[in-house]
Order: sequence, then structure tokens, then C-alpha cells
Amino acid sequence: MSKNNQSRSGLGTVQRDFGPSSSLPPPKSSQEIPWPPTPPAAPAQPTRVLSASEKRLKQIQDALAGYSKPEPSLAPVTAAAPLRNSTTTNKRPSPTGESSADVPLPKRTKRILPPDWHHNDALSRSSGFTTSSKSSSSIGQTSSTTSTVSTAPASKGKLPTIFLSQEQTQILRLVQEGDSVFYTGSAGTGKSVLLREIIKTLRKKFVKTPDAIAITASTGIAACNIGGVTIHSFAGIGLGIESPKDLATKIRKNKKAATRWCRTKVLIIDEVSMVDGDLFDKLAAIACDIRKNPAPFGGIQLIVTGDFFQLPPVTKGSAQVKFAFEAEQWRTCVKHTFNLTKVFRQSDQTFVDMLNEMRFGNLSQKSISAFRSLSRNVEYDDGIGPTELFPRREDVERSNSTRMSRLTTEQLIYMSIDAGSIQDPIQKEKMLANFMAPQRLVLRVDAQVMLIKNMDEMLVNGSMGRVMRFVDPSVYGTELDRDGAGDVSVVGASKQIANVGSGAKKASASVAKPKLYPVVEFILPHGGKRRALIMPDIWKVELPSGEIQVSRTQLPLILSWAMSIHKSQGQTLDRVKVDLGKVFEKGQAYVALSRATSLEGLQVLHFDPSKVQAHPKVIAWSKTLSTIADNS
Repeated sequence: MSKNNQSRSGLGTVQRDFGPSSSLPPPKSSQEIPWPPTPPAAPAQPTRVLSASEKRLKQIQDALAGYSKPEPSLAPVTAAAPLRNSTTTNKRPSPTGESSADVPLPKRTKRILPPDWHHNDALSRSSGFTTSSKSSSSIGQTSSTTSTVSTAPASKGKLPTIFLSQEQTQILRLVQEGDSVFYTGSAGTGKSVLLREIIKTLRKKFVKTPDAIAITASTGIAACNIGGVTIHSFAGIGLGIESPKDLATKIRKNKKAATRWCRTKVLIIDEVSMVDGDLFDKLAAIACDIRKNPAPFGGIQLIVTGDFFQLPPVTKGSAQVKFAFEAEQWRTCVKHTFNLTKVFRQSDQTFVDMLNEMRFGNLSQKSISAFRSLSRNVEYDDGIGPTELFPRREDVERSNSTRMSRLTTEQLIYMSIDAGSIQDPIQKEKMLANFMAPQRLVLRVDAQVMLIKNMDEMLVNGSMGRVMRFVDPSVYGTELDRDGAGDVSVVGASKQIANVGSGAKKASASVAKPKLYPVVEFILPHGGKRRALIMPDIWKVELPSGEIQVSRTQLPLILSWAMSIHKSQGQTLDRVKVDLGKVFEKGQAYVALSRATSLEGLQVLHFDPSKVQAHPKVIAWSKTLSTIADNS
């Protein structure tokens, strides 16, 4: 942050919605001039005029007065002091940012703020930052040919403008024209960014009939990442082991499922690599049967995406894997197939080439030597270590617990508020487990955490940081906040937290809402630091009809010393550590290593070329793919 910046309160950036019960005073239509007129008027009783920052502060304090929360469970734990590795390491310099003070965060969309808070000074001052951060918008900015698909002004506090490459723009155009499309690409080619833009475009197209769009994915985690449901849940087929005819009969008995099939005009399937080929054929047959339409997939437009070189479908026993592209109805139902080639996640062409060799399971001796050289330790002067990726969840929990136990700082426990229409406790628990946000989040000062939601152009899903302190949000950034730096930056506060739905009120009665929330100092990708007060946010699984099957309200943070390879799929991580001696599935090594943005931020232990495998069927099929250039 520039040293010449004047001190400021930043209260105009607080992202809180207090609801109708906490009305704020209306703005004054005029303001007294804070200096005497010329010529001087008759002496009058001097009055002190509040500055704009002071008025905002008063408004926040008045509103927060009605936002009471019980005290959290405080359970300081005594443990041994943190251990430090004394072995020889490669040290990387700490980021060059001058200040780690609490920097104002642009307010997010759909917030109800006092009417005189029109000017968002946080973004107008953002030019004072000496560093930039990587976000989903930066993907297209490196492309030689880009297309602006969202022009919402940043001053409104929205996420940054997204730029699509020429490849992505062509696919979006086909989707807008109503064609069925499958697109793939290696890790980091912008598949997820494009899918979000496709969903946004389709929602505008079907704004009057939102249930015409069915957003699904092969797994619960992938579905949650795009705000959808699993393909099994949408289809109403349970495990889907019966014949297409029996499944169609089953669906007709489920009025909600049958209605979904009949009203759907566009079906999105993400992470199709984990969809079994037989299941794809069953879905195609069911669509024709239920909709009484012999057209491919019952006349539904398909938007399918995923990378078959990543995690494959789950099979039982020794059964042979059958990919979706092997389905009999694949070519009939998917009109266009494209392969994205522009890589955005990694800018180092050497690293890109190494990952491409790994993707095809055909490593050169040069790449093998390069990967083996990454076994060195990498430490960072800012105290934030790499995220270690494990294939099994038990290893993740063990690693995070071990690191947490080394801290002797105060501990706070945050329990989520879960709600939704699903009544079956087993099904509900299974669906909630797909959220990145945990049910029970234990935090301590100095705990290493990761942000799991995009907040603005600097703080994005995957941003790494460290808990600095815990604070009452009603005094954060005020003169009462003795440990604060004065500026206010709030992440996650939302009106939805107060009322998540009918089930939330029951849950909130038994779950204590902590009064203290964490202030996290985040490390920006290209240097510099940024602090923010983290408030709860909401995750939900919503059907096309608008029914919320499950929802979870929790802080948008997870411990980031360790993470599962499965949950890391789709993530971009600047600091990664992987032990390849523990991987056991085809595609796991590629998924894990391709999360890294650079060789400098990647540590690889026990590199074994035999662990790098690609399925022969996928390799053969990939040779049939076309690119946008091939079709232009």
C-alpha cells in the first residue's frame, strides 16, 4: 500500500445487511458547512460536524446494536511450541508489500446498505496497492484474443470483469445458439471459468423460466462448486442400477423428478469424466421416455465438460471402466466437441509442457529429472507454508490436527447452521459432506487457513492466510478496537445468514453464534498482504425449481496445511506439496501436481514415473478431438 495514503476508516465497505428490524437513520439532505461564512455571521453556538467516516461509523454501531450473539466456546489448549525444521531449505523471499493493515474490501453484490453509502471508496483507492492478485478474471487477460462478457463496473463491489479467450467465446456462442456442446482441456485451460459464464448467460436467457436450466455434476463436490446438484439427484434415479425402462417407471412415481425432466430445456453436466458410459446411455433413454420425445436426449440441449485424463468413473470390483465418450448415445447427443488449448494457470511453458507429458502418461527423461529435483524443501519468510495434498481424507485430518496441536494460542470453535428440505438424515449428511465448508471449524491464532469463496478481485477461492486475532464485529475498525489498524475489511457477511430458510431458525436455536470472528492476513499471489474480518457465508444445493435441498452457513475458511486431492480438483494453489508415494488411482498424480501455478511453489516427494498413468482409452479418444482453430 502506498505510504502516501491518508489514514481512512473504510467503513463504506462493510458488507452487512441488517434487515428491516435494524433500520438505519435516513441520510441528511444537506450538511452544515464546517467553516464560517464570509463575511462572518453573528456569533453562534459552535457545533461539531461529523465527518463522513464518523457518520458511517455511527450508522454501523447503531445497526450492530441489534445484532447480538452469544459468546463463543473459548477453550485455550496448551501444547508444545511449534517445531521448526532445521534441515537445509530453499528460502523464498517474503512478499514485498509494505503493509499488512486491514485493507478495505469492495462490498459484494445484493447488499442493502444505507442510502448515503453510494460511493465505494475501497475500490477507488485500490490503485494505491503495489501488487495485483490472480482471480478468475485474469485468465482471459493473458490471451491474445479476448472477449468481454461482463461489463459490470467494479465500483459496485462486484467480482471483476471476466474476459474470455477466442476459444471460449466460440463455445459460448454455440451454447447461445442452442447447440449441444462438449468441451474439454487440460488442467488450467479455463473450463470452470467458461462454465460459470455459460450458466450466467443461460440464466439471462431463461430469466422467466429458471427451472429450464438444470445444473448438475458427477460428484457432490463438483456440483456444490457450480451451485447445482448431482446428476443422480436431478434425474431422480437413486443409484441408477436398474434398466432404463424401470428407471423411467420409478421417475414417473416421483412427481418432482418427472416435472424436472419435462421442464428442463438445458442440462449441464460438469466433471463428466466420472460419469459412467452406461449411465449416460440410461439418462439419454430416460429423457426420451419421460418427455415422449424421440430426439437426442429427449430434445434437451446438453452442455457437458470435464477432463477424462483426470479422475475416472468409480467401478465395482474388477469391472472395466467405461467412459461417457464410449456411450452409444454420446455422438448422437453431443453435436460439437472441442478441446481448449490455452493454459492460464501456469505461465511457465516448461512447466506446462511437463504437465502435458504427465497428462498423457508419457514423461521424457528431462521431465522426470525436473520433477525429481522438486523434492527440495521450500520455506516462506511470511510464515505460510504449502498445502499438502493427500489421496485419503484420513491423512488430511491427521496432518491438520497435528499442526493445530502445536499451537498454544486461544481456540474458538465455529459450528455450522445446516438447513434444507431433505428430511432423511443419512442423505442430508451425505450431501452436506460435499460442501467445502466443514460442520465444525476449529481456529486458533496463527492457524493457516484458505479462503473457499471468491470475494473480490484480490481475495479469491484458494487465497492463503493466517489467523491474526479474533474480534467482535461491532467494534472492528473503531476506536474501541485497540488491536486493529483502523481500516475495515469484512468478508462473508450476508443477509442470508440471519434467515437461511425455515430449517435455519430451528437450527440456530441450538447452535451458538460466536461473538468473536477471525481477522485473517492473506498473502497476495504477487507480493503484499491483506487483512480482512471473516464473517459467515452460505452454501446450498438448489434444484431448478428453487427448492433448497440442503444449505450450510459457516465461515468461508478451511485449515490449509493439508487438503485431499479430490477436493483440490478445480483449485488453483500457489504453494503445493505432494507425496506421490501415496497416490493409487490413475489421474491422481496429474490432478495433484497441476493445481500448482509454478515450479517454484511446488514440492514433490517420492516422484515415481510409474505412478504417472493415463488410461489407454482416453489417450486414443483424445486424438479425435478438434480445437477451435480446426473448426474455423
